[in-house]
Amino acid sequence: MHVSQDRFSPSSNQHLLLAYIADLELEVDRLRKHAQFLQQESGETVQRIQRACRDATPPNGSSLPFAEVKEATQHFAEVLQDTYEPPGYHPAHDQVVAIAIRPLIEQVFRWQQRLLAAPKAMLHMELACEHVEWFPARLRHILDNLLSNALRYRDLAKGEARVSLGLTRLTEGYELRISDNGLGMPWDKRAEAFELFYRAAPARAAGLGVGLAVVKLLVEQSGGSLTVDSGAGQGTSFVVMLPRFDVADFLS
Repeated sequence: MHVSQDRFSPSSNQHLLLAYIADLELEVDRLRKHAQFLQQESGETVQRIQRACRDATPPNGSSLPFAEVKEATQHFAEVLQDTYEPPGYHPAHDQVVAIAIRPLIEQVFRWQQRLLAAPKAMLHMELACEHVEWFPARLRHILDNLLSNALRYRDLAKGEARVSLGLTRLTEGYELRISDNGLGMPWDKRAEAFELFYRAAPARAAGLGVGLAVVKLLVEQSGGSLTVDSGAGQGTSFVVMLPRFDVADFLS
């Protein structure tokens, strides 16, 4: 059973505008972080190459340490690859397409590992399907923010940071479950986490602070639901129910 376009359509133009503004807010925030991170990585990579060149000692017959140059450039190439986005991932292209879910999840997770300095965090995926038919920009924002939340509030005292992502195909949609073994949140703080501009920690890096609230809005405006199960010191589990759209029906 597929969800019709009528079910997706908001009850008023105001709801449609709010959903689009939410998409744009997340897109601007994500692109700003991309630009800042690429600038930093570019500068550090150039400095590594320059140091490698300076360390060469021609008078003693030594050659340029090409291994260091290769490592630095390979790292930079991987960063650039993780920032690549296929066409159609901008919120202005609000159209249902078939999305290869595994490479998208892996790319988003690697990117959040870089942003949050969590290279040793482990991702475990259980995917019942390899493709989903959904809105690519919205799905990326949902994954981006939920995976960011899992890594941002990891519990260093537990040693290994683990994130589990499960995807199940249901009759009328998809169930996306993202769980972690991080700090979790107290019972009385869970409702606040979905409020606009809520920050779970005073030392949180500068940003819009709209992550979970906007994710909830995006999901609900698409006809789905977002719930959370968490406890202090017990990690957090988000369950996202996404309605399934038929591409042909949506385009018609």
